[in-house]
Amino acid sequence: MECAVMGSWGYGIFENDDVLDWKAELLETKGLDFIEATLDNVIKADYIEADLSSNGLGAIEIVAALQGKPGVEIRNKNIYVEGLDGWIKLYAGQGEGLIEAAKIAVKRIKTDSELKELWEDSDEFAEWLKVVRELEGRLSTI
Repeated sequence: MECAVMGSWGYGIFENDDVLDWKAELLETKGLDFIEATLDNVIKADYIEADLSSNGLGAIEIVAALQGKPGVEIRNKNIYVEGLDGWIKLYAGQGEGLIEAAKIAVKRIKTDSELKELWEDSDEFAEWLKVVRELEGRLSTI
């Protein structure tokens, strides 16, 4: 699939270059500090640039997965999430203190981010928004 958003090949959380770089960095970390820092950066940014938005969505997805609510990419062991399974198992059940930050971050990305603007200018905006709303929905059940 050719995607209108630069560096993306799909509208899934892990279907872009930025979040895959972020994921590689995450897999080198211990504990949840890297995720917390990413969420803080999203929440505190005056303007959430596309790369931070993508990284934020990755962090939010991990927070949900740690609480037993993984998205379809993780459940289906999509090739782009390779390596995350073991990391998530190692920290499963942790991160409850990050849930509220994740909820705030996903709302900001969904409504006021460069990534949202880029997707709005594409033919795939509805699909991207559906993915983000699904993630937001999983968070609301935690």
